[in-house]
Amino acid sequence: MTPDRGTARRLALVWGVHCVHTDDATGFTDMVERACAQALDAGHAAPGERIVITAGVPFGTPGTTNVLRIARVQRSEEKSGTRA
Repeated sequence: MTPDRGTARRLALVWGVHCVHTDDATGFTDMVERACAQALDAGHAAPGERIVITAGVPFGTPGTTNVLRIARVQRSEEKSGTRA
């Protein structure tokens, strides 16, 4: 997920990456929950499966990809991204 259309377009060419153009996340937890919900909604993951999320903290700073998070996808009524 990225607020930058150019980044989304470039990542669309990378094998195994599903990039979504979206508003910027308000924080790390928001980003994980939105990524899990997007993976579930798009059919890329089922409840109980794990997804890999990469991010740059602080958000909005180009070239700062420094986080790799493995998150468990939950149903929409449950909280996604919690550790198991």
